[in-house]
Amino acid sequence: MKYTSKDNLKSGLHLGGLGTGTLQVFPDGTRGVFTGQNNWEHPLGQLHWFRPGSGSDFRVANPFAVYVEKKDKKIAKLLQTIPLANCPTVKEIKYEGTFPIADLEFKDAGLPLKIELRAFSPFIKGDCKNSGLPCAIYIFKITNPTNSPLVVSLLTSGINANADWNVGRFNEVINDGRLIGINFRKKNPRPSDETAGMISLTTTCREGKASYFGEWQYAREAFKGNLKDRRFDAWEYFSRDGTLPNTNSKRQAFGEFDEWMGALAVKFRLAPHQTKQISVYYTWYMPKHYSGHMYQNWFKNSWQVAKYVDKNKNGLLRKTLKWQATIKDSTLPKWLKDALINNLYVYTAASWWTKKGDFALYENTVKWPLMDSLDVRYYGTIPLAIFFPELEKRTIGMFAGAQRFDGRIPHDLGKRQLNCPSDGTTAGKPWKDLSTKFALMVYRDYLWTGDKIFLKKMYPVVKKAMKWQFSTDKNKDYLPDNEGKDSTFDMWDFHGTNSYTSSVFLASLLATQKMAEKLGDDNFLNKCREYFLKGKETFQRKLWNGKFYVAGCEDNSKIYPSSTVGQLNGQWYAHLLGLGYILPEECVKKAVKSMFELNVRASRFGAVNSVFSNGRIDRSSYHAENIWVGENYAFCCLAIYEGFIEEGMSLARKIWFHFVKKALNPWSQPDVIYAKDGRLGDGELYLRNLSVWGLLPALARVSPGSGLSSIFPQKI
Repeated sequence: MKYTSKDNLKSGLHLGGLGTGTLQVFPDGTRGVFTGQNNWEHPLGQLHWFRPGSGSDFRVANPFAVYVEKKDKKIAKLLQTIPLANCPTVKEIKYEGTFPIADLEFKDAGLPLKIELRAFSPFIKGDCKNSGLPCAIYIFKITNPTNSPLVVSLLTSGINANADWNVGRFNEVINDGRLIGINFRKKNPRPSDETAGMISLTTTCREGKASYFGEWQYAREAFKGNLKDRRFDAWEYFSRDGTLPNTNSKRQAFGEFDEWMGALAVKFRLAPHQTKQISVYYTWYMPKHYSGHMYQNWFKNSWQVAKYVDKNKNGLLRKTLKWQATIKDSTLPKWLKDALINNLYVYTAASWWTKKGDFALYENTVKWPLMDSLDVRYYGTIPLAIFFPELEKRTIGMFAGAQRFDGRIPHDLGKRQLNCPSDGTTAGKPWKDLSTKFALMVYRDYLWTGDKIFLKKMYPVVKKAMKWQFSTDKNKDYLPDNEGKDSTFDMWDFHGTNSYTSSVFLASLLATQKMAEKLGDDNFLNKCREYFLKGKETFQRKLWNGKFYVAGCEDNSKIYPSSTVGQLNGQWYAHLLGLGYILPEECVKKAVKSMFELNVRASRFGAVNSVFSNGRIDRSSYHAENIWVGENYAFCCLAIYEGFIEEGMSLARKIWFHFVKKALNPWSQPDVIYAKDGRLGDGELYLRNLSVWGLLPALARVSPGSGLSSIFPQKI
C-alpha cells in the first residue's frame, strides 16, 4: 500500500469515525471528498455551481504549508504537489496507507527539513465510542537534519464549506490557551439543510508562536472554473516570515461569490538535529441529520471534539495500532495483511450511527444508497461481528423489527432512511436468499458472542422467517423455487431450483437446527432436519452433473447448465460457522476444482460468475458475464476449506492487486470487475468486498498457529 504523489489514485484513505462521514487524504497531499456533512451520497468536491469543471475545488482548498528560515535564506512551500494560486509546492510525496492511518513523507531537496505526517482517525476493536469520533487527526513530525539552527513554521488552512449555500458563512477564531482554531460557521441555515453545522480547524499553540488569518476570499472571479483563478492570500504573509496577520473580522458572506478561507500557523525554532511534533485537528459536528448522530450524546460542538482528541490522541493511536499489530505480526502474506486492514475503510466511509444507537451500512453510498442490504451484509459484516459485535447485533435487531407480516425478512432498511424497508431492487416476487441469510447471521452472531439473550430474542423471528421460506417450495421438493430476478443476482433470471439460493438454504437449515436445539424446540428442529435431508437429496439429484453443481433446474426439464462461482456459497458459510458439509464432501471438492478450471480460467482478472463446460462465458446477463469481487473472495474461502489453499490465495491476491496496483482504487472499491478488460464496474465503497475477511477463519481452520487467535471470537 505504498504510493507516491505521481500515482493518480482514484481514492484516498478515509479519515473519520463510525457513522460520521469521512475526509480522504491523497498521496499528492490534498484532502477532500468530504462526507462529514451528512452528504454520503454527494461527497463534497465542486464548491459552487457557477464554477464548472472545478471538481477538485475542495481538495486543493485545505492545504498544509511549511516555512523555513536558515540564516538569511527563506523558503516556503505547500505540502502538496498540486499547485494553488501559483504557490510553490514540494517536489514529491511518499505515501503509505494502512487504514485508518496514512503516513506521508514530503521530499524536496530545496527544504533543509525532514517532514513527516501521520494522519489518522481512531478505529479501535471493541471501542465503539472512540471509533465513532468525527475527526481527522494530523501529527506532523518535523526534524532539523542540519548542523545549524532553523526557524520553522507550519501552516494549516481550510475553506468554509458549511451548509449548502455560502451566504451567511463566517469564520470565528478561538484561542483557549491550549488550542487555537477556526470555527467554520453559518448564520441562518435552512432548517432542513442537513449539511449545516460546525467545522473546526485547530492546532496546538504550546509548541511555538501561533498566528491566524481569519478569512479571505477564495476565488478571484465568479464563473471561473480552473485552479489558476483561486486566491491564497495567506501566502503573502506566511512566505515572508512564517506568521499570519492575526485578523478576524467574522464578516459574513453576503453574496454567492463570497467564499472564506482561513489559516493558522505555528512558528518555532529547531536546534540542530532536533525534532518537534505539531498536531492539527479537523473536526465536525453536523446535528441536522434526520436521525441524528451518536456523537451528539458526547459532544455539543466540533470544538469539544477537537479538545477531546487533543487530550487523548496518543492513547487513541496506540489502541488503533494494537489490533493492526495482531495482523502485521501474524504469519499471513504481506498482501493479505494489507487487504484485511485496508478493506475496513467501508465501516467508517459508508455507515450511519444514529443518536439513539441504530447502526446501518450503505450497500454503497452514491449509486445504490440502500441501508444495510441484507444479501450484501451477509458477506460484508464478518469483521463487524468481530470488531463491534454490539453494533452488529443492533442492526440484526432492526431487521427483526422490520419482518413482514408473512414472516419474510426485507432486503434493506430503506433508501437513505431506516424506517422504510424494501423488498429489493426488483419488483414482483420476494427474494429467496434473504430470510435464510438472516438466519445464518443470527446464528453467527450468537456463536461468536455467546449472547443467549440475543438468541432468545431473535429465535422467534428466525423461526417465522424459515416457515415463510418453506412456503417458497412450490413443487414440494424441499428446496425454494426461484421465480425470476429474486436473489442477490438481481439482473439474472432463474426459475425453479437454483444452486446459489438452495445452498444457502441448506446451510441455514443446519444453523436453525443448532438454535432450536439450544432453546429446546424439538418440533421445529425435526422440521428443519427433514427439510435438510430431503433438500440435500434433491439438490444432489437435480444439480450435480458429475463435475459441478449446475446453476439451476426448472421442473426437471430446463437446465441452466453453467458453472457458477456461487454454486456452493452456502457451503462456505457452513464451514465458517462449523456446521459441516451440506453436500457430499467428494462432490464439493470436485466442484471447487471445476470452478478453478472454468470460472477462474475464463478471465485474467478473477473468477467469472458463470461459465459453460466448454469454457465459454455465459453472456445471458450483466451479472453472469462479469466478476463479483465479494463472491470471488467467498469462493476463495471455500477453496481453502476444501484444501485448495494455494489456488484460493492466488485468486484472492489477484483481485486485491487489481485494485491496488492496476486500477489504483484501494479505498473506493466497486462490486464488479469487467471480465473482458478489467475495468471497474458498478458501485463504490462496496460492502460485499469485506468478505475478504472470511479468509482468516478459513486459514485458521486449515493452518492452526497463524497467530491470529487474539482477534477472533473463540468459536471461530
